Amino acid sequence: MSTLRLEIPAKMLPFQTHRARHKIARGGRGSAKSWSIARLLAVRGYVEPTRWLCCRETQKSIKESSHRLLADQIKALGLGRFYDVQDKLIKAPNGTEFSFVGLKEHTADSIKSYEGYDGAWIEEAHSVSERSAQVLIPTIRKAGSELWWSYNPEQEDDFVHQLAGQDDPDTLVVDINWRDNPWFPGELDKERRKLQAINDDLYQHVWEGKCRSLAGLLFKRDWFRFYDVLPSRLNLYIASDYGVTEGGGDHTEHGVWGLSPNGDLYAVDWWYGQTDPSDWIDAWIALGAQYRPLAAFEEKGVILRALDSAITKRMRETGTFIRRVPLASAGSKAERALGFAARASAGAVYLPAGKPWAMRLLNQLCAFNGEDGRQDDAVDVCSLIGRGLDSMANAAPGAAQPRSRRKDYDLDDEDELNWKAA
Repeated sequence: MSTLRLEIPAKMLPFQTHRARHKIARGGRGSAKSWSIARLLAVRGYVEPTRWLCCRETQKSIKESSHRLLADQIKALGLGRFYDVQDKLIKAPNGTEFSFVGLKEHTADSIKSYEGYDGAWIEEAHSVSERSAQVLIPTIRKAGSELWWSYNPEQEDDFVHQLAGQDDPDTLVVDINWRDNPWFPGELDKERRKLQAINDDLYQHVWEGKCRSLAGLLFKRDWFRFYDVLPSRLNLYIASDYGVTEGGGDHTEHGVWGLSPNGDLYAVDWWYGQTDPSDWIDAWIALGAQYRPLAAFEEKGVILRALDSAITKRMRETGTFIRRVPLASAGSKAERALGFAARASAGAVYLPAGKPWAMRLLNQLCAFNGEDGRQDDAVDVCSLIGRGLDSMANAAPGAAQPRSRRKDYDLDDEDELNWKAA
């Protein structure tokens, strides 16, 4: 067997030398983390028989897989004659085999055929859902098997980012960025410097491996304020973004908001889920019965036309009547979010301290890049409330709303109850 010269950044060497069930490489662009993993696997398969699953969340074609990257590194290492690079499979005469799958298309039963594999490489792991991870992890069960994850951090609540944050001796985490790559090309360095000069927030995500939710691309994290106790006087409203796919697709989100006498906007309560419309209609009704909002904002469109009568029917059945205000979707997502962004940038948006749903909302806002994307349904609710601000009224300084059952309201016993005062 001839001697191979394996050149990878020094930070990636523990993938070769350290024993761990989970090995995670995370960082920004130009770090050579995926390039290094492809090289390590190619050499491993050359030295000893290895069966490895190469996967990502969605793989509609082999072009969307890590097949090309692995094939390129096999060629660069001079192993082209050893490996048989097929259209959908890479094999070697010693029994080494690399297979390529999309996790989203698999179930616990359909992925069982890979349970005898030595390991799995999960590329672009930030996009892997918890459901997909829980299908994959128990499947790779062979003694000594490993799962290698590579990703550029997106959001703090991504499954792999949570995995990397655990204090687990059986999990190796390598933080690697462009400066750790001895072969970082000059052309990429020009791009890096250019982005740093134009948009440092986006630069921190793309090149320094910071979560989008930490960087803040359209919304800035330091714009938002937190409260422990709600003001005693608020005019309450609901905004909702509807979804129709149970167990998948977009979330349905209901947000309860309050306007104080000085125009500060408070997030009061939240509900979200990927449920059947009958379930989220009941959740909407429950919020309406609890808070008795002055209006409920919703998005005009196909979903509303299909479910309008069902919502009205449920209001009649429960005796919960709410003034609904449908708003048209004009312009881009970013344009529709500007009203809410303006209020937030003035330091006039408050979120409840210590509420998990509030942190989820803040992370989505700070990860929002102004385009259609994943996990931005809560942002759509904020956009609706922002677009409804022109028709909303601040609470009157001298009129209090009825005493709430919520513990975090601070209401005076002597206040008159007047829900009609705007």
